[in-house]
Amino acid sequence: MRLLSAVLLALVSGAVSQNVVQFNVAKGLPGVHVGAAPSLSRRGTYPEELINSISGGGYYVQVQVGTPPQNLTMLLDTGSSDAWVLGHDADLCTDRNLQDLYGMPCTDTYNPSKSSTNKMIKPDGFKIVYLDRGTASGDYISDHFTIGGATLESLQMAYVTKAVRGTGVLGLGFSISERASTKYPNIMDQMADQGHIGCKAYSLYLNDRRTDSGSILFGGIDTDKFIGELQVLPLYTPPGGNYSSFELNFTSVALAYANGTQLSIPTSILDHPAPAVLDSGTTLSYLPDKMTQTIYSALGAIYDPDLRMALIDCAYLTSPASSFHLNFSFSPTSTISVPVWELILDLLPASYPPPPHFTSRKACVFGIQSTAIFSDAGTVKQSNFTLLGDTFLRSAYVVYDLTHYQIGLAQANLNSSASTVVELPHDATSLPSATGVAAQQTTFTPTPTSRALGGGRGGSGEGAVAGRNGASSTARLRSVWEVVGIVAVTGFMVGLGGVLVIL
Repeated sequence: MRLLSAVLLALVSGAVSQNVVQFNVAKGLPGVHVGAAPSLSRRGTYPEELINSISGGGYYVQVQVGTPPQNLTMLLDTGSSDAWVLGHDADLCTDRNLQDLYGMPCTDTYNPSKSSTNKMIKPDGFKIVYLDRGTASGDYISDHFTIGGATLESLQMAYVTKAVRGTGVLGLGFSISERASTKYPNIMDQMADQGHIGCKAYSLYLNDRRTDSGSILFGGIDTDKFIGELQVLPLYTPPGGNYSSFELNFTSVALAYANGTQLSIPTSILDHPAPAVLDSGTTLSYLPDKMTQTIYSALGAIYDPDLRMALIDCAYLTSPASSFHLNFSFSPTSTISVPVWELILDLLPASYPPPPHFTSRKACVFGIQSTAIFSDAGTVKQSNFTLLGDTFLRSAYVVYDLTHYQIGLAQANLNSSASTVVELPHDATSLPSATGVAAQQTTFTPTPTSRALGGGRGGSGEGAVAGRNGASSTARLRSVWEVVGIVAVTGFMVGLGGVLVIL
C-alpha cells in the first residue's frame, strides 16, 4: 500500500511448539493488551499475535531482532519477499517535516550498534521504487530474528535508512522476488532450513474486519478456521515458469442477490489474462476496470475524483443492503463468497460530503477498486492486473505453499474460537486434503463503525477507479484535505520488475 497512517494497533506474543509457527491477529490501541494466544501442544506450532489495523492499512506482527532483542513492529506482506527493518537513524524518523508529509511518525526502530550479532552484508544494497516514485532504501545486514518464539540465526534483511512509512515490512514471498542482486535465503527459506517448520508453507486467517483475533500459521493448517473442503489449487504459471508471486487463475466475480439471482462478470470480457495476486499487504482489492464498472453500476458506487477512489453508500454496512455478496471464482474449482458489508470501510469523516444519491447521507470507501490509472482528463492509461487484498482475504482461509507452488483455499469460519492444528510434513508431495467445520459457527449482525482517519498532507492514490462523471463541489474540495490520508492507507505500490510490493 502507498503509505500508512500513524495508527498502529496492539499485539500479543503467542506460544511456541516445534515445526509450526502461528500468529494470532489482534486489534487494539498501542500498548493495550488484548489477550494471549491459546497455547498449542502439538508438535511444530509457534503461535504469535498480529495487528489488525483497518485505519492503519494492514496486518502487523511484533518481532525481536538482535542480541539483546529489540522489539519491532512489521507489516505482514505476502506480496513481497524481503524483510526490512526501520533504522533508528532513518530520515523519516529524524525529520519531523517528513513525518508531517507522509502522515506518520516512526514506530519501533532498530539500532544495529546495540546488537552483538549484527553483521553488514552489502552496504546500499537494498532499494525499492514505488509507483509514486517513493522509495525505501538502505543496507543488507544479518542478525538474529525471533518471531513467535522461534529464533532464526543470522537472517538476512534490509536495514532501511530512507523510507516513506513508519514501520518495517515482513515479506513472505518467493526469494526470486527479493530486491537483492544476489538472491539469498529469506525468512520462509530459513524457517524450513533451520528446522522450525517441516513444509515451507503458511496459512492465513485474517478474520472479520471488526474482530480482534485471527491467525497466520507457519508450517500447518487449522481446520477450525475454515468451512468445508480445503481446495488445493495450482499457482498460475507465469511466462517462463518462474514463480515469483502468489497468483491464482481467476475466472469470474459474481454479484449475488438475496433472492438467489447473480450478476456474473467473467474475465473473458477482458482482452488480457487476469491472474489474481493474493496479497495481505494491500488494504483494498483491485480488479480490471471493465469488471469494476459493472459492479459499481449495480451497487451505485462512484469514483471520487478528489480522492481518486471509489466510494459507496454506507447503508451497505447494515441489513437489508448488506445481504449482497460478491462471489470470486478460481480455476479449477473454488469460490469464495465475500459479504458486501465486509467490503465497506467507514473511514471518511462525517464532514465529507456524500454524493446526492447516497441514502445514508454518508460515504464509505469501497473495498473493490479499479487497477486502471487515469489521466486528469479521465483517460485510461493502464488496466492489466488483478490484486485481491485484505477486503477479499478476510473472507477466505488461504494456505500459501512455496514448496509445491500451490494455494489452499476455503471459506473462512469467521470469529472461530477453537483451534485444531495439523502439521504439514516435510516429505509430502502436495498440500493435504483437509476438511474444516460443516458451517459458519457464529452469527452476527454487521454494524457500522466510525474510523475517521487522520493523515498526512501529501500523496495521492494511483489506484483510480471507474465512474468518472461526477464533478467536485467546493465543499468536497475543502474536505478532501481532511481525508487525504485515506489514500495513503488504501493505495498500493508496484516494485520495479513487475513485482507487486505492498507497502
